[in-house]
Amino acid sequence: MAWRKIGRIFRAEGQRDFMVSHASCPQAVQQDGDLYRIWFAPRDKQNRSYCAWLDIDITKPTEILRLAETPSVAPGALGAFDEQGAMFSWVMSHAGESRIYYTGWNIGDTVPFRNAIGMASASGPDGEFTPSAGPVLDRSAMDPYFVGNPCVLFAAGNWHLWYLSGTAWSPASDTAPARASYNLRHALSPDGVNWTPDSAPAVDYFHPGEMAIARPSVRYADGLFRMHYSWRGTGYGYRAGYAESADASNWRRLDEGAGAQPSEEGWDSEMIAYPQVFEHSGQTYMLYCGNGFSAAGFGLAVLED
Repeated sequence: MAWRKIGRIFRAEGQRDFMVSHASCPQAVQQDGDLYRIWFAPRDKQNRSYCAWLDIDITKPTEILRLAETPSVAPGALGAFDEQGAMFSWVMSHAGESRIYYTGWNIGDTVPFRNAIGMASASGPDGEFTPSAGPVLDRSAMDPYFVGNPCVLFAAGNWHLWYLSGTAWSPASDTAPARASYNLRHALSPDGVNWTPDSAPAVDYFHPGEMAIARPSVRYADGLFRMHYSWRGTGYGYRAGYAESADASNWRRLDEGAGAQPSEEGWDSEMIAYPQVFEHSGQTYMLYCGNGFSAAGFGLAVLED
């Protein structure tokens, strides 16, 4: 794959009180014609994440047409699984209902965080989202450390969830907090709410020094599941990854074909993170985040071959 970078679309820098920094996990959803709503996760001055959106015309993508005045999902109540953040990850519609799946954050003690997966639902595309009272997927014997970054599709007659699963924590040192490792897993559900994870990882570690695989973004067509994601190691930042599967559970990693690479300089020179790929008018586009785990914002690229 050869991607031509169009440029940065958005960087959070105080446009709203919940958009002080970062713009993680962007996802484009077509509204009408060339109009797209891009969902993403900004942070406030307390470093808490939210679910928010902006609108663009895909033919002029660097011009913001509309920016959300209020978040669609905000951090939860005292003691809730999402008290310290409701980090957008995926939005989808099914049978007239819109659903946001997000990562709920709790601040840790011996480790920096504990994450779980939450869901908020709305009646139709313009309804107000109501979060569930608790997570739809949390720590378990299958996922003993944490879960997050959900991607949900209803495809081939089933509800599918792909998510990151913590596999270990490295101890803290005098100069750095404990560091997490995580790969990607898959789960099935009869309703998109109650999930049964597979017994084995969907996308596991492969590269030398690899310790994190994040933000699965899956498309399904012609009997084939295609996943874009990001991966990083102990000595390098996020890179774009790509894999294919016939059954949604067993994936063949084809990272060499992902194509997108960090720029020589600028906002995306250190990492290509959290990609999402979509098609419009015969062209294939990729949203992705740049340096600082999206502190530099997100941009757009178009496939040229």
